Amino acid sequence: MFTPKSIFLLIAIIVLLAIAWNTDITTVYIFFVIAFVMFVLSFMHLYFNIPDIEFKRDVMDAAFEDDILNVKIALKNKRIISSYFFEVVDNFAGAPPEEQGKSLFILDIKAKETKKINYFVNCYKRGLWKIGPVLFVSQDALGFFKFKKTLHVVSEILVYPSLFKVFSFPPLASGSVSWMGVETAKISGDSHEFFGIREYQRGDVMSRIHWPSTARHGRLIVKQFERNAVQEATIIFDLKKGHDIGVGRETTLGYAVKIAGSVARYLLNEGALVQMIAYGKKYSIMLPFGKGQSHMYKIFEKLAMVQADGDMTLGQALEEASFIAPHRSTVITIMLDNDMQALSSLIQFKVKGIKLIVIVLATATFGHADEGEYLDAEGAKEFDEGLASLEAYVYRISKGDDLEKAFETV
Repeated sequence: MFTPKSIFLLIAIIVLLAIAWNTDITTVYIFFVIAFVMFVLSFMHLYFNIPDIEFKRDVMDAAFEDDILNVKIALKNKRIISSYFFEVVDNFAGAPPEEQGKSLFILDIKAKETKKINYFVNCYKRGLWKIGPVLFVSQDALGFFKFKKTLHVVSEILVYPSLFKVFSFPPLASGSVSWMGVETAKISGDSHEFFGIREYQRGDVMSRIHWPSTARHGRLIVKQFERNAVQEATIIFDLKKGHDIGVGRETTLGYAVKIAGSVARYLLNEGALVQMIAYGKKYSIMLPFGKGQSHMYKIFEKLAMVQADGDMTLGQALEEASFIAPHRSTVITIMLDNDMQALSSLIQFKVKGIKLIVIVLATATFGHADEGEYLDAEGAKEFDEGLASLEAYVYRISKGDDLEKAFETV
């Protein structure tokens, strides 16, 4: 409650009283009285002006990086007298560093009044963030005393990574899966061929009943079809600890997350089936094949949370993915340009007839990596030769690149 000014004033009062007591000088007594009255009045002003506020906050629960968040707050004065000149500080760790404590000055709020205020803040960085607690700061008119009160009113908001427009992308490999008699969303370009028969299951379309087999077996039998031209993509990127190079949002992981989300959105909008794999420690991504808007936002939610805290290398993640990536599908991996182990792990996909799309991040452009992590000229040449032997479609991305332009043409 005391400020440096009030401590100084209190010391001055004591000194003036001591001098006046020992010297009996009238002028010193006058100064002592003035200082003492200022001290008491300032304290009384603060005491009667301490706000007793009920605080409510209304904010959306999800946004994207760089979105401007509209935060609506309601302040209700619970006192029977008005409060004047106090500050409300709302904290949002997901805002830019200089905006994390949003300060609002309230000139007055009448007795029992509810005052509604909006403020805007930038969603600076992806993640699950808390808004709050809220701090109330009140002081007397002369600034001798200050009162602070914290209310633990907390809201959560999930900030998705910022995405960019993918204008085109290399065509995915086309495989086929069998219809199981259940209607699914149609993909442009699908064709259906007779695959076989099986027993009727709840939800099967009656028009698919195979009547000769039904009569022969004495139970409902349906025709099973094969759906051709199914496009399946597996997106894999690195979450190993120490492999996130850069500062703030300009890191290799930040770019990987942005690229993975943007490519996934493009492919899902094109009707492809997408699965995503990234092995971290606290948050991992192991999303099986899915399609549509709901699957897209599951991907966004996972991408919002991931951090480079894992123990598994990208090469090990690729080894795991080799067991679940279907034949005649596409694997899209985002990797660093010094990861020879991951490069070696990609060979098995080529052998299995899986199409490869490799997005290579130029490590040196993002900042300092641990000693020994940069490839020398011979190592870089070996990396490029290994990449060329995969017969993969390759994107090379550096820090500061316009990602929309990088993915503008195939």
